[in-house]
Amino acid sequence: MSLAIAFGAFVKGVAGAGLPILAVPLLSAIVGVEHAISVMIIPSFVSNVAVVYMLRKEMRANWELLSCIGFGLVGTTLGAWLLAIANRELMFLVLAAWVGFYLLLRKTKPDFQIPDERTGIVAPPVGFVTGIFQSATGLSFPVFGPYWQARNLNRDRFAFNASALLMSFSFIQGISFLNLGMLTPERMTQGAAALIPMFLALAVGLKVGPKLDHRRFNLIITGLLIATALVLVYRGVADIPWDDWLS
Repeated sequence: MSLAIAFGAFVKGVAGAGLPILAVPLLSAIVGVEHAISVMIIPSFVSNVAVVYMLRKEMRANWELLSCIGFGLVGTTLGAWLLAIANRELMFLVLAAWVGFYLLLRKTKPDFQIPDERTGIVAPPVGFVTGIFQSATGLSFPVFGPYWQARNLNRDRFAFNASALLMSFSFIQGISFLNLGMLTPERMTQGAAALIPMFLALAVGLKVGPKLDHRRFNLIITGLLIATALVLVYRGVADIPWDDWLS
């Protein structure tokens, strides 16, 4: 368990995202999906706070991020409603298809990027859809990750924006899990214990990240998107009630 958290935290320190994406699937094999997500709430929130604090200089003139967060929080309301009526397996597969489409676009058009003058139009809907999927599926990186990468941001701005957005969502998620009784004292204790390997690995990642050139950093983000797409496909297919379909 500690190794899974440390690996995710290291990538988090390098790129500003990756802790739940990498740690939850590994932990799920040991304790189950719901337990793994619950345990990761505390280390996820704390790691996001740590990265935001370390890169706080990136808050200056970052209205694009504030727009994404504001519309994202609005989107979480719709996402909660969709969670009750939508097909989760289909939503996972839609997200996977979106990531696949974006990666194909990056492959065919390596220079593709969203210019500054378009952010006022693009950022609000991206934030809104990010909030919907975060609330409905617990995953938002597949939505905002391609956007921030297409903005061609440097490593510090990307990591700060990703962490600030995830910090907002993980705070809301923590409150929801408490209200639903899913964040039990036992899981909170396990989450608090996970802070030790998380901080150690996060510190290493925060030192390695600034040393990467833009090309290598983009390769890491692309790798995270590929890993996310694989997780989405697995969750979408694994959750389908095959017995009902085949009976």
